[in-house]
Amino acid sequence: MLIVENPSQDQYDALCARASAPNVEVRSDVAAIIEAVKTKGDVALNELTARFDSSNVESIRVTLDSPTVDDGLSEAILVASRNIEAFHEAQREPVKQVETSPGVFCWRKSVPLERVGIYIPGGSAPLFSTVLMLALPARLAGCPEIALCTPPREDGTIHPAILFAAQEAGVTEIYAVGGAQAIAAMAYGTESIRSVDKIFGPGNIWVDTAKQMVSSDGVAIDLPAGPTEVALLIDATANPAFVAADMLAQAEHDVLSDVLVVALEGFNVAELEKEVASQLASLPRKEIAEKVIARARVVLVDSTNKALALINRYAPEHLIIQMHHAELFAEQIQHAGSVFIGEWTPESLGDYASGTNHTLPTNGAARAFSGVSLDSFMRKITFQRSTAEGLLALGPKVITMAQAEELDGHARAVEHRLADVKGSSVTRSAYIRRATKETNIAIQIDLDGKGRADCRTGLEFFDHMLDQIARHSGMDLSVRCDGDLQVDEHHTIEDTAIALGNTFNQALGDKRGIGRYGFDTPMDDALARVALDLSGRNWLVWDVELTREMIGDVPSEMFSHFFKSFCDGAGANLNIQAAGDNEHHVVESIFKAFARALGMAIARTGDPNVLPSTKGTL
Repeated sequence: MLIVENPSQDQYDALCARASAPNVEVRSDVAAIIEAVKTKGDVALNELTARFDSSNVESIRVTLDSPTVDDGLSEAILVASRNIEAFHEAQREPVKQVETSPGVFCWRKSVPLERVGIYIPGGSAPLFSTVLMLALPARLAGCPEIALCTPPREDGTIHPAILFAAQEAGVTEIYAVGGAQAIAAMAYGTESIRSVDKIFGPGNIWVDTAKQMVSSDGVAIDLPAGPTEVALLIDATANPAFVAADMLAQAEHDVLSDVLVVALEGFNVAELEKEVASQLASLPRKEIAEKVIARARVVLVDSTNKALALINRYAPEHLIIQMHHAELFAEQIQHAGSVFIGEWTPESLGDYASGTNHTLPTNGAARAFSGVSLDSFMRKITFQRSTAEGLLALGPKVITMAQAEELDGHARAVEHRLADVKGSSVTRSAYIRRATKETNIAIQIDLDGKGRADCRTGLEFFDHMLDQIARHSGMDLSVRCDGDLQVDEHHTIEDTAIALGNTFNQALGDKRGIGRYGFDTPMDDALARVALDLSGRNWLVWDVELTREMIGDVPSEMFSHFFKSFCDGAGANLNIQAAGDNEHHVVESIFKAFARALGMAIARTGDPNVLPSTKGTL
């Protein structure tokens, strides 16, 4: 190991240099491999597999059978899977609609990538843990196609642990091909492997160089993830045996792995050297690790400020902090892929089972890149919608800016609309998205519509009732709900009602100029009385007795719950009484009466500035 005491800042760049930066020869070799795959397809893949992996495979595509692994290993993989899923599921972002200006609404939606490719190193060490780290978040994101490439063993097979992890994580295709040729195949496609939308995964210097080269050709990749590296920030309280073990854990990966130790004065370097030598002697991958340890740097500094400055300059893939009050120092780290805090948190924990993702930026890329996450497997689409009022308020500003940039066409696209808005009454409309773990709902409403309905919730009778609301109130209503109907109807109906109330309330605005109250009593064999007050206070009186368990595909108990949830979302006071011989008619009459009451309550009554309340507020 190289021991350096109190280096000047001029020396920091040299101390942070990795051995894994690709040279001209590597780039030339990788370029030749990529070109061979692009021109010769599967033939090139077979030739390169025989050349680099000493393996002849019968078929590039591997069958996803049921691999056999040791019971202890299968249990460990399943535990790791649960933790990885829990951590990545928590990263899911709900759709948040922001009213940036009055009447102008903006939001962002996550859409999964359709086809992703993951690369799994499998040469000297079959990294089945990386399968979990990449395929599990891809599956959680909703990617329908997950293709995996990994080098075959000499007998042409794939390590069973990789196959087991792939099956557990939801991989849809596996190919026995590794190295830069696998990256080229996923980027450009061959006869056996269709090209993917984005390539993920770590690898050696040739794999990382191939990813960088195909990305310059417009192919999306996750991040620069070459040979692994670790930095350790330690003080006199650190256990030299733990520090030595953490150094060797990364050193055993690859001869191009990198290790940097930054130690505050008082740490026993001599004891560390003894521990490294002792532990290295019995390490099965000693020949690899000792080459890395020979290049490892142990830098002694006399202040925490210098230690933090050097660590942030290095921007490590992995950072282990073994110091007194380690959490305090962790808060000051600006550049790192993943941080391991305290003496009981070895980097191995994150590599396998803590739940965080171990696919991280290397070679200083942590200054600009984050590790793989749920978001890595998604595209973000932004949306915006303006009401007529929103255009009236914001449009003139847009015209001014467009004209200043001498883009008159942009200005006129607003001017034509403003001319129409000013010559007609403003419609009252709203759009809301509401996403939870149980339902994903989108509702659009136009209170001044023509009674048009387009409602799709997965429950046909419920859709029919929502249609009644639109047709008999005169509003236009579109509803989309993707709910967990495999569990129960409850979430779909409740959440749709809440979202409908929210959308309705947003469309009403400040409620000036409306009737506020509504009531109706339609009659067939059933009589329904519905009274409605858009008071801003939620209350439901339900005086209806239903004896049938189901009406259509909706549980009878859910009808009162629908109206209660609507009142909660809209801030409405609702009184419903109904009876009759045919309970289908009873429920339908309730929805028709409710719709008629809504139509009366939202009707414009004259002066648009009058608020229908003696309190002066609703």
